[in-house]
Amino acid sequence: MYRRKVSGTGNLPKTGSFILASNHQSYADPPLVGTSINKPIHYIAKKELFKIPLFGWILKQGNAFPVDRGSGDVGAFKNAMEILKRGESVLVFPEGTRYKPGKIRKPKNGAAMLSVLTGSPVVPVAVINSDKMFMFKRLKVRFGMPMKFDTKEDYDSITNKIMKEIEKLKKNDYTD
Repeated sequence: MYRRKVSGTGNLPKTGSFILASNHQSYADPPLVGTSINKPIHYIAKKELFKIPLFGWILKQGNAFPVDRGSGDVGAFKNAMEILKRGESVLVFPEGTRYKPGKIRKPKNGAAMLSVLTGSPVVPVAVINSDKMFMFKRLKVRFGMPMKFDTKEDYDSITNKIMKEIEKLKKNDYTD
């Protein structure tokens, strides 16, 4: 129905951990990204979702773990670090929440911090048209090249580089 087009999966590291850093426009984004690759990933989700009967249980079964967005949730951050140290992968949304196109929001530095502290590369991801699902627009998921960062760079600078790559992926229409 949505004719999902996935591109750039060849950019995903074959071995070891990595951080998927994606834009976030709709509730469909986590499963769209997760089902676009052939490797299990872990999801960071706002804690309120885990309080919804049945849905919270489904999230846990799908490798999601809660984060308290209202505080600097050290427990969720440590959990993500442990997952990466085990050689597994994590999906994060640097904007911290869904956003409407055209709105400007200062992204969070979590992906940058996780990358520097664990040595895991960041793979930028663009999800396109997920906010237009009810218009039946073609859904696109694009994976960029893995990014490694110098530990001397500040987190704001790294986060800005990640967000620029996500924006490039969103704008580059390839041939799809």
